[in-house]
Amino acid sequence: MKNTSTMSNQSEPLRILILCSLGGALEFFDFIIFALMAKQIAIIFFPNQNEFNALLTTFSTFAIGYMARPLGGIILGHFGDRYGRKKTFTFSILLMAGSTFAIGLLPTYAQIGVFAPLMLVFFRLLQGLSIGGEIPGAITYMSEYWPNRKGLCIGVIFFCLQLGIALGFLMYSFIINYLTIDDTLQWGWRLPFLMGGLFGCLAYFLRKKLLESPSFIPFITKETHFPLLYLFKHFKRQFIISTLFMACAGLPLTLLFILLPTYLQTALTVNSENLNTQTLAMLFTAFCSLIGGIISDKVNRIKLAGLFIVAEFILSIPIFYIYITHINWMIMAYFLSAILVGLALGNIPGLLPELFPPKVRFSAIGLSYNLGIGVVTALAPLVLLTGIQTFHTPYFPAYLLIGNSVIMLLTLTYFIQKQGR
Repeated sequence: MKNTSTMSNQSEPLRILILCSLGGALEFFDFIIFALMAKQIAIIFFPNQNEFNALLTTFSTFAIGYMARPLGGIILGHFGDRYGRKKTFTFSILLMAGSTFAIGLLPTYAQIGVFAPLMLVFFRLLQGLSIGGEIPGAITYMSEYWPNRKGLCIGVIFFCLQLGIALGFLMYSFIINYLTIDDTLQWGWRLPFLMGGLFGCLAYFLRKKLLESPSFIPFITKETHFPLLYLFKHFKRQFIISTLFMACAGLPLTLLFILLPTYLQTALTVNSENLNTQTLAMLFTAFCSLIGGIISDKVNRIKLAGLFIVAEFILSIPIFYIYITHINWMIMAYFLSAILVGLALGNIPGLLPELFPPKVRFSAIGLSYNLGIGVVTALAPLVLLTGIQTFHTPYFPAYLLIGNSVIMLLTLTYFIQKQGR
């Protein structure tokens, strides 16, 4: 009986971790599918514009979701610190599920005119608000619920996040390979949104069974009722460090995977529409993030962050050398890229909870995570294309990664000094 009880006690945190992380996978599946279906959405919701302007408008609608993320981090972080992680964390998945399912049911421009794109923008905004609290909520909740396995928690969270992106690629591949263009425009485009919404509702009901974080203490004091104000008054430097950590952790994923097709087509004029290869690369990257998180529980996180800095500084040029001169070796470049992303996302987010006390932790991580990741994701395409055109070198993204390693080094050094390590 004693052994059975011990096994039960050990398996409970793992069950909770999986429930939390699968919500992140579903949210990012819902979120990324919008970008993958951009051409179809442009035709359906913006038919009176030429193809380029319609696509531009669609990507602007996509960007609204990213712009809403910091606001979502502020709002959901506030309620997470005031009223509980579990309630807020559960609401975020319900908001994503409802808004995603609603997009799948939207009437088209041909049916209701201009109200169709307006409704699309509204539900896209709700998606962004939701995702702004999802991953920060998972990081906060699991780092408090299972603090001695924080690395495993971070690794599983980002494994599932990237798994959701890979599933989005698979769903899109199924649509374009097995449905005709007419079927896709008439009803096929709705399938991923409806499916994501239904899965999100299932995740909501499963997540309702979670217990509150044992470290949570309602933030209600005489000094202020707003955790964010208290954060900026007492933890400004920690907040800046946290934001820079996430910006530095997010840039490798953005440049080496998300923007890679744009880079290959624009800088090298190479056709990169190989969904199967991209999906496999993303799956391998997810496993690297999981392994990185597991290792961070056994190795000092500071030393592992230092290894990321060295690896990014050394490997950036070789990775893009392969793309520029030996494109047939793309798998090797993906392999090296996955190692970098795994070292970054499997470890660095685990440093964030150490910077803040429980009473402002959700608010701090919510805003710093979304600012760091959001700013990088929003500005990276502009910086990448402008830099390549201005400096006339296809190695520009490699130089960005080298600069990123220097910024991470300075930030980590300052973090060590402040933590007294």
